[in-house]
Amino acid sequence: MVFEYSYWWIFPAIALAIAVAYFKLKKLSGLPDIPRGISIVISMLRFLVCLILLLLLLNPALSVLHRLKEKPLLIVAQDNSLSVLKNKDSLYYQNEYRASLQETLSNLGHKFEVVPFTFGATVRRNGTVTFTENRTDIAGMLEYAGRNFITRQPEAMIMLSDGICNAGVNPRYKLPSFPLYTVGLGDTVCYPDVYIRSVDANKFNFLNTLFPIRVEIAALKQKGQKVKCVLRENGKVIAEQEVKIEQDNFLSELTFETEARRKGIIRYEIALETGFSERTRENNQAEIWVHIIDNSADVAIVATAPHPDIAAIVNAVNVSGMYRCREHHLNESWDTLKANLVILHNPDPKDQKYQQLAQEAGKRKIALWYILTRKENIADFSRYEKLYQVNLNPEFNEYATIQMNTSFPYFEFTDEEVAGFAGYPPLTVPFGEINPLAGRVLFNQVIKNTPTRNGMIAFYEQADKRVAYFWGEGLWRWRFYSYQENGNHKLFNTLINKIVGYLATRKSNERFIHDIRPVYGEMEEAIVNVELYNDSYELVNKPDVRLDLIHNEKKFTYSLNRNGEKYRINLGNMPAGEYTYHLSTDLKGEIFNKKGVFYVRSHNPEVNDMVADRQLLRELSKNSGGRYFDSHELEQLVRLLKDNDKLKPVYKSETEFISLSRIKVLGLVILLLLCIEWFLLRYFAD
Repeated sequence: MVFEYSYWWIFPAIALAIAVAYFKLKKLSGLPDIPRGISIVISMLRFLVCLILLLLLLNPALSVLHRLKEKPLLIVAQDNSLSVLKNKDSLYYQNEYRASLQETLSNLGHKFEVVPFTFGATVRRNGTVTFTENRTDIAGMLEYAGRNFITRQPEAMIMLSDGICNAGVNPRYKLPSFPLYTVGLGDTVCYPDVYIRSVDANKFNFLNTLFPIRVEIAALKQKGQKVKCVLRENGKVIAEQEVKIEQDNFLSELTFETEARRKGIIRYEIALETGFSERTRENNQAEIWVHIIDNSADVAIVATAPHPDIAAIVNAVNVSGMYRCREHHLNESWDTLKANLVILHNPDPKDQKYQQLAQEAGKRKIALWYILTRKENIADFSRYEKLYQVNLNPEFNEYATIQMNTSFPYFEFTDEEVAGFAGYPPLTVPFGEINPLAGRVLFNQVIKNTPTRNGMIAFYEQADKRVAYFWGEGLWRWRFYSYQENGNHKLFNTLINKIVGYLATRKSNERFIHDIRPVYGEMEEAIVNVELYNDSYELVNKPDVRLDLIHNEKKFTYSLNRNGEKYRINLGNMPAGEYTYHLSTDLKGEIFNKKGVFYVRSHNPEVNDMVADRQLLRELSKNSGGRYFDSHELEQLVRLLKDNDKLKPVYKSETEFISLSRIKVLGLVILLLLCIEWFLLRYFAD
């Protein structure tokens, strides 16, 4: 037993209880009707009651030692993608396999604490095995397991999969820190087949221009056959190409130069026409939506010397399909400058050519974005433009990572993008202070893991144009990092194009604004942001904003959530097809409406490559310290894990403290003692 207060308090408690009992005995001794023995018993009862009550004031507790057995943790990850069913054993996987899997989990549960996963496009703990996912991201599942079991490390993982990986990064670079035992599912037999591997085109293209639609065609064991690839626009054939399959394992890319004849969202269908038998014709069709626009933004990037930042920005802007970026030398003539945005890389404010360019941009109200990588330029522009202040040490530099300003008002990023930015490699910045003053900061500098008020990039709203400043050397490293982490430049491109889009867009007088895009991917979260302004063009979000969606003649109604001073809703992953939307709100009797159409593009790679990749499974298990098993060897794997002496339970001792003041029985004991004392007094006194 332990007490909250010092044990020395027990002695005063005993002394006080004895004193109370003594006075009780002395009082009873003066009563002739009560025998001496009964008086002593009553006094002892009073002593016990007082002692128990006084000890309870010290908050006593019983310490109970529990010995706990913690089973080793085992993750069982089941591939839930559609490709598992696309073989001759599809009926087995739909019926008997699920019962077999449950029996396996039950057998393993005697020795292990089993945590079942299903994975495909997403990872779900205790998910239902349906084999309906249209992506397989093995690396994402391995990363999820490592991220969600930090405090308690799994002893091993069983992954049951066909090894077909068509989403995320290469799983070879995401190996877990514990043994991975792989079980091969699916079919390794290569059946004759022809399929559309991928279709790609810029999401945005300009009216009356030619843009490419690229189609990758793959074929297995169809050497010598001919395939016709047909391109249709809204059901009408506009182009076709014939391909001769020259080898058993064939891959070819076709390019259709397509004319953008009318603006809007145009649907293109691609189909393969064959005259021979193949495994399935389900993968012979694909579709893509392209947004044809008749207004665009021209971006001019101006420099005096080559720099990797320039190439990184040009590539990011041009790949968007919405903007055109061209490189220029500062010594060019600027009398005929045609651009919505001018990006200036390390200009010298004292240079006459720069002054001429800045003057022309001012006349035409062209936005400017300064990228300043040298401390001399950073200091000079603070004196000439006076939009920010600096206090720099001319001899030293330092490295700074970034922290996003969550209250940045001009554009937004998803939580996943913000997490990606946080991992960007550090840039070289001048040692000292950079105070953006009235500028709206997107990124602040983090130096030696300490957030600072130094800006990395800031935006300024002037009466006639928009201006931005970027302070630091190494912007191009962010582009490399995006590819290294994700296998593409999408994260970096998103950042650059949001900046360019904001700067290149002239101020609007609209008061009800949304960012619904014309086309979303089927595996892409559809996030809608809405802004509402009052008559003074101040952001307000008091009235409710309603979103009505119509898809396949069904209507869905949503109420947008308030996000700071704006509105936001995450519609999640939506089924492919056409959606008609209607946004509406009522601001003090004034009705605002926005109507339109957007499309969710479908592409299911699970019906393309359907040959199980056992080699990948063998590599993953070998390199992580596990083993590979075929599907019929599942019982052998269970025995191996059960007989593995290294996978033992852990016994832990845990002490539990039970407060006596919370034990109800103790209160009943006190009440019983008082009742006995009362009964004895009443009986003998009478």
